[in-house]
Amino acid sequence: MPRALLLLALAFVAGCSGGLSHTVKESYLKEMSRQGELWVFDAENEIVVALDKLDEARDMLEHIRRRIKEAQKGVEKAEKRGNRLGVDVSESWLAYLESLEEWAEENIDLQRFGIVVARASVELAKAQVINREDLLGGKGFDMRDYQEQYNTLRDEFLAMKKKVDAMRKSARKRERKWWKLRGRFVAQTRDFDSGLWID
Repeated sequence: MPRALLLLALAFVAGCSGGLSHTVKESYLKEMSRQGELWVFDAENEIVVALDKLDEARDMLEHIRRRIKEAQKGVEKAEKRGNRLGVDVSESWLAYLESLEEWAEENIDLQRFGIVVARASVELAKAQVINREDLLGGKGFDMRDYQEQYNTLRDEFLAMKKKVDAMRKSARKRERKWWKLRGRFVAQTRDFDSGLWID
């Protein structure tokens, strides 16, 4: 990503992603080496990756919500046909999508928090440069604050991710239930088209 776009992304994140307890003053980095600049720049790219993941999560939620609207129409069509198993299949598909929607909403929160973790990683990288290059002569600067901040946020992110992953697995179970019902429906009716997301 070009430096100008990266700086815009960083400005956006700084304004909307929540505060950090420990941030490095830019004045501390005035004398850092070219290698130090590259180190910080590499860390800043993590923010860009985190922003991309948030965009993807939002797109996924919108996609799922469109599919839910289609699935609701499918339930109505199945009810008009009057086939109980067909209704069960359509309702099962809708239940799967609704559980997927809950997962997608939580995933957006996770990716938002991922941006905060990425910011903490950048601050840690800056602190590491200060420490490595002894930019402040060891006066009033403790890199451990930045390491602890990052570790705490990273651990919280991983705990959130575990919950989100469990929600995805739960949604997969609903999808498998739908496949079984659809298999019964097809065996009974030889209708391969009804009870689908395209119904």
